[in-house]
Amino acid sequence: MFKPIKTKRVYEQVVEQIRDLIQKGDLRPGDKLLSERELSEILGVSRPAVREALSALDFLGILDSRQGEGTFIAAVSEQHLTEHLAVLLTMERDANLELLEMRKILEAAAASLAAQRASVDDVLQMAEALQRMKADLDNGVLGEENDARFHRCVVEATGNKTLARTMSLFSDLIVQNMRASRLHLFRKAGNRERLYEQHRQVFTAIEARNADLARRAMLDHLEFVEGELLRGSQ
Repeated sequence: MFKPIKTKRVYEQVVEQIRDLIQKGDLRPGDKLLSERELSEILGVSRPAVREALSALDFLGILDSRQGEGTFIAAVSEQHLTEHLAVLLTMERDANLELLEMRKILEAAAASLAAQRASVDDVLQMAEALQRMKADLDNGVLGEENDARFHRCVVEATGNKTLARTMSLFSDLIVQNMRASRLHLFRKAGNRERLYEQHRQVFTAIEARNADLARRAMLDHLEFVEGELLRGSQ
């Protein structure tokens, strides 16, 4: 009946305090935020916790970090603020991992089928999505939309309409899953490049019509994300 009470991570509490100040109007677009050191002292938390919170808010577009000037509150609507922070604060680790488990089951098989059935147009659609992911990588943006676009192209390339419809039912949740995962993964140097390379390997295997390699590449990619999330929660 009862469930264990989960203590919020320190950085989440920092995020919530900044969110509350923005919602109350105490912090407005254009306002300069206190320094990392000052926030750490006022809140009574470690500087790494503050840094993690600011990094997450910066990724979400709620903060605007300017080299040599400081960190400012970005101009975001109330709706976007609520939506973005809901992703960050309510995407529990267990739910995230369960969704990844489902994706491993379905998308590894989808990659295998796509390698066997993809049309020329399907391959072109995947190539375009991959190019957009490369542009996101070069521009340093989170890029979850084009990540989801690539995976959707793989599923559609199977030609299995039932599978495509099933995955589309979870499309919003999958985008949120990717957003939450990338917020975590991108804190580690080199993971942006690793994720892009993993997607490129999936594409190369499908383009080469190698079903076994495509399945393995997709599974390796999703297991990498799963492993990083598990390590980050320990």
